[in-house]
Amino acid sequence: MCNMECFGDQYRGCGHYVRIYQTGITYDCGRPNCKLSAAHMHKTAKNCGCNMEYSDHRRVRNLFQTKCDACLEYESGYSGDHSPRSGRQW
Repeated sequence: MCNMECFGDQYRGCGHYVRIYQTGITYDCGRPNCKLSAAHMHKTAKNCGCNMEYSDHRRVRNLFQTKCDACLEYESGYSGDHSPRSGRQW
Protein backbone atom coordinates (compact mmCIF):
# COMPACT_ATOMS: atom_id res chain seq x y z
CA MET A 1 0.00 0.00 0.00
CA CYS A 2 1.43 3.38 -0.97
CA ASN A 3 1.91 5.96 1.77
CA MET A 4 1.22 9.67 1.99
CA GLU A 5 3.12 11.72 4.54
CA CYS A 6 1.01 13.40 7.19
CA PHE A 7 1.67 15.35 10.37
CA GLY A 8 -0.31 14.98 13.55
CA ASP A 9 -0.41 14.81 17.32
CA GLN A 10 0.38 11.64 19.28
CA TYR A 11 -1.41 11.13 22.61
CA ARG A 12 0.30 8.70 24.95
CA GLY A 13 -2.59 8.64 27.44
CA CYS A 14 -4.87 6.80 25.01
CA GLY A 15 -2.45 5.87 22.21
CA HIS A 16 -4.35 7.75 19.50
CA TYR A 17 -2.77 9.66 16.64
CA VAL A 18 -4.77 12.67 15.44
CA ARG A 19 -3.88 13.71 11.89
CA ILE A 20 -3.63 17.47 11.39
CA TYR A 21 -2.67 17.75 7.72
CA GLN A 22 -1.16 15.85 4.77
CA THR A 23 1.90 17.18 2.99
CA GLY A 24 1.16 15.59 -0.38
CA ILE A 25 4.48 13.72 -0.41
CA THR A 26 3.84 10.13 -1.48
CA TYR A 27 5.90 6.95 -1.16
CA ASP A 28 5.52 4.24 -3.80
CA CYS A 29 5.17 0.71 -2.42
CA GLY A 30 6.13 -0.97 -5.72
CA ARG A 31 3.39 -3.62 -5.48
CA PRO A 32 1.62 -4.84 -8.61
CA ASN A 33 -1.75 -5.03 -6.81
CA CYS A 34 -1.73 -1.36 -5.72
CA LYS A 35 -3.50 0.97 -8.15
CA LEU A 36 -1.49 3.98 -6.91
CA SER A 37 1.88 2.34 -7.56
CA ALA A 38 3.97 2.75 -10.70
CA ALA A 39 4.23 -1.06 -10.80
CA HIS A 40 0.44 -1.56 -11.07
CA MET A 41 -0.32 -4.60 -13.26
CA HIS A 42 -3.73 -3.45 -14.62
CA LYS A 43 -2.63 -0.21 -16.25
CA THR A 44 -5.47 -0.06 -18.81
CA ALA A 45 -8.32 -1.56 -16.73
CA LYS A 46 -10.83 0.95 -15.38
CA ASN A 47 -12.47 -1.19 -12.69
CA CYS A 48 -9.84 -3.49 -11.22
CA GLY A 49 -10.15 -4.53 -7.58
CA CYS A 50 -6.77 -3.18 -6.56
CA ASN A 51 -6.23 -0.89 -3.58
CA MET A 52 -6.89 2.81 -4.28
CA GLU A 53 -6.21 4.40 -0.87
CA TYR A 54 -3.05 5.79 0.64
CA SER A 55 -2.01 4.74 4.12
CA ASP A 56 -0.55 7.32 6.49
CA HIS A 57 3.19 7.80 6.76
CA ARG A 58 2.87 9.35 10.22
CA ARG A 59 5.10 12.17 11.38
CA VAL A 60 4.57 13.32 14.96
CA ARG A 61 4.26 17.08 15.35
CA ASN A 62 3.39 17.14 19.07
CA LEU A 63 3.66 14.42 21.71
CA PHE A 64 1.16 14.72 24.56
CA GLN A 65 1.15 12.65 27.73
CA THR A 66 -2.63 13.06 28.14
CA LYS A 67 -5.60 11.52 26.35
CA CYS A 68 -6.99 13.05 23.16
CA ASP A 69 -10.04 15.34 23.19
CA ALA A 70 -12.36 12.64 21.85
CA CYS A 71 -11.39 10.22 24.64
CA LEU A 72 -11.74 12.89 27.30
CA GLU A 73 -15.19 13.82 25.98
CA TYR A 74 -16.21 10.16 25.91
CA GLU A 75 -15.06 9.61 29.50
CA SER A 76 -16.87 12.70 30.80
CA GLY A 77 -20.14 11.59 29.23
CA TYR A 78 -22.10 12.91 26.32
CA SER A 79 -22.56 16.62 25.80
CA GLY A 80 -25.91 18.10 24.83
CA ASP A 81 -25.17 17.98 21.11
CA HIS A 82 -24.04 14.35 21.02
CA SER A 83 -26.57 12.84 23.38
CA PRO A 84 -28.21 9.64 22.14
CA ARG A 85 -31.60 11.15 23.02
CA SER A 86 -31.08 14.52 21.34
CA GLY A 87 -34.08 14.56 19.09
CA ARG A 88 -36.35 17.36 18.04
CA GLN A 89 -36.96 19.96 20.73
CA TRP A 90 -40.66 20.88 20.95
